[in-house]
Amino acid sequence: MTRNHYMEKLVPVYRSATEEELKLCNGNWKYGAFFTTVLTESKRFLPYAMRKFKANGGLVYPKHIDTISDLKQDYDVIINCSGLGAKHIFSDYKVVPIRGQVFKVKAPWIKMAFYGDLDTYIIPGFESVTLGGCRQYESYSMEVSKYDSQAIHERCCKMLPSLKDAEIVTEAVGLRPHRDVVRVEKEFITTTSGKAIRVVHNYGHGGYGVTTAPGTAKHAVKLVREILSTNSKL
Repeated sequence: MTRNHYMEKLVPVYRSATEEELKLCNGNWKYGAFFTTVLTESKRFLPYAMRKFKANGGLVYPKHIDTISDLKQDYDVIINCSGLGAKHIFSDYKVVPIRGQVFKVKAPWIKMAFYGDLDTYIIPGFESVTLGGCRQYESYSMEVSKYDSQAIHERCCKMLPSLKDAEIVTEAVGLRPHRDVVRVEKEFITTTSGKAIRVVHNYGHGGYGVTTAPGTAKHAVKLVREILSTNSKL
């Protein structure tokens, strides 16, 4: 195989879809994409990350707090990744939930991810395929909506008709912690008792937390190091 022939297999060629490819997605979609990509499943990644954290000396102390003043211990710096909790813990009313609902189905023949308008997406996973979705601002409902279920299933089956035969494993609802803009910054707080606290915020990623987490986490660590190296005070 020549070098040029090898490069042709690596470099993507941008072109209009062929008639055969258009059969993948039936209907009058305004836009869309299908692709393969790296996948991170949180139910697998988070336990792995926790094990790695503990293996490197990290300690975990479960505790419920309503405000930052509930923290009685002294800390050099606090990293706030409380998501929707930041609305109350730090009185940040820019934080709002974006409700999402999905199906998990058995469809091992689906090998690519698909995305279309109306927030329609099909994402293959390790054990199931995720069908979504919806994006409902300032909705706190954690109940599965039969109306959302019907709309999601119809749109995804319209996109890929083979999904009509897929066995439904479960339905799930989640609240994405959205903030305009994502908050990754330092803050110096004086509590009601007069205590000075140094905080680095990292929250508000909405539905893109897993995607953007590596970058915002690195930036948050950089801010922590800046605080510790300068011994910043109020």
